[in-house]
Amino acid sequence: MNNLCKKKEPSNLEINEEALKLYLINHNSLFQENYPQNIKMISETLPNTTLEIRYGWFDSPYGPMLLSSTEKGICGLAFKSNLSKEETKLNLFKHWPNAKFHQSDKLITKHASSVLEHKTSLNIHMLGHPFQTNVWKALLTIPIGKVTTYSDVACYLKNPRAVRAIASAIGKNPVCWLVPCHRVIRKSGGLGGYRWGLNIKNNLLASEF
Repeated sequence: MNNLCKKKEPSNLEINEEALKLYLINHNSLFQENYPQNIKMISETLPNTTLEIRYGWFDSPYGPMLLSSTEKGICGLAFKSNLSKEETKLNLFKHWPNAKFHQSDKLITKHASSVLEHKTSLNIHMLGHPFQTNVWKALLTIPIGKVTTYSDVACYLKNPRAVRAIASAIGKNPVCWLVPCHRVIRKSGGLGGYRWGLNIKNNLLASEF
């Protein structure tokens, strides 16, 4: 595993509901022209050709992460969380049927540096049906240091009755951290769910506030 983490350990501060509400923005504030976007999403439903995907592990401030990339961009980013490395890897493979996977620590080291530094522009390559990819694109409009709710994402997408379906799509986001599903919380101010564990979600938000 590549050890690229030179940052201090994340905060262990537990964020309560009242604290989260201080950083809450509604759907009218999600899209801001002055919010710098350094991530370009390339999305498709099914690849026309068999893809070559390279993958590898690296250390992040929040624990081991699995990163994968096609020639078009980063196509997977996952925390190990409470799964084994093998289980985390198999989840990645299932998301890209018919792809050919190759471990490449050298390539992953290059991409991991960009992920950790948040300084360079990145392409991300997403596979999903149009509804899912529209939800994932909406997540990119949430500024660093802010949170919004599942229902506000639904209103932003002009589909206020689809909160459950939108929450499901958010939960299936295959590129965590870069596509910031951790910035979506409950109306009450509670953290809500998180595919990779609420402790990681808490620490991600604590590091951004």
